[in-house]
Amino acid sequence: MEIFIFIAISIASRLFPHMPNMTAVGAIALYTGAKYSIRKSLCITCAAMLCSDVLLGFHPVMWATYGSFGIAILLGRLLQKQTNWKLIGMVTLVSSFQFFLLTNGAVWLTGLLYPKTIEGLIRCFIMALPFFRNSLTGDLFYTTVFFGLSHIVSSVSLTRRKRRLFCGI
Repeated sequence: MEIFIFIAISIASRLFPHMPNMTAVGAIALYTGAKYSIRKSLCITCAAMLCSDVLLGFHPVMWATYGSFGIAILLGRLLQKQTNWKLIGMVTLVSSFQFFLLTNGAVWLTGLLYPKTIEGLIRCFIMALPFFRNSLTGDLFYTTVFFGLSHIVSSVSLTRRKRRLFCGI
C-alpha cells in the first residue's frame, strides 16, 4: 500500500502547480533506495515518472533524468538503517547536485540552446541555477518528510511493543 502512496505523491508533486523542479521524485528515489531493494525502488520511481511523463510529455534528455534518479536510488543505499540526519542531509545534497550536473550536461550535449564549447556548458549550468535551487529545496523538504515520518512511525511502533512487553499485553 505504501508503494502506491509513494507513486501517488510523486505524480501529484509533478502534476499539481509547483515551482519548477520542486517535486518529490528525487526524495522518493533516495528514500526507497534506503528502505527497499534496488529493483523495487526502480519500479516505484520509474512508475511515478512514466505515469506523469505520459501526461506532461516526453523529452530528449529523459535518459539523463531517469539515470540520475537511478543514481539517487544507489545513493539511498548509503542510508539503509540510518537516522543520522547529517548523513541524510549530505546524501541529499550529493543527489541533488548529481541530478543538476547530469541533466543539464545532457541538455547542453544534446540540445541546440547552447554552443558545444566550454563557454556554452558554463552558460547552460548558469541558466539552470534557479531550477537547481528549486530541486534542492524540494529534495531537502521531501527527504526530511519521508525519513522523518518513517522515524516517527518506527518510534511509535517500538514504544507500543515495549509497552506490550512491560505490561504483558
